[in-house]
Amino acid sequence: MEDEIYATHTHLARVRVMKTVTGPYRGIVVHLRRVGAEPDSDDPHETEQEFACEDQARDAARALASKLLKEHEF
Repeated sequence: MEDEIYATHTHLARVRVMKTVTGPYRGIVVHLRRVGAEPDSDDPHETEQEFACEDQARDAARALASKLLKEHEF
């Protein structure tokens, strides 16, 4: 599963979907940080639920990334 990168003029978000040990998928925005900031300044966020299929998890993670980028846009 490949990561997806989304960006505004001020922030970057990297979306990752992972399969859990028990089988369901979880969407995770692994990185949310200011453009030009150090990699260790990431602010990780997760979707609030697990999903039966990868597409659902990826859509939820994309929506979360979009929401977070809009909240941090100046």
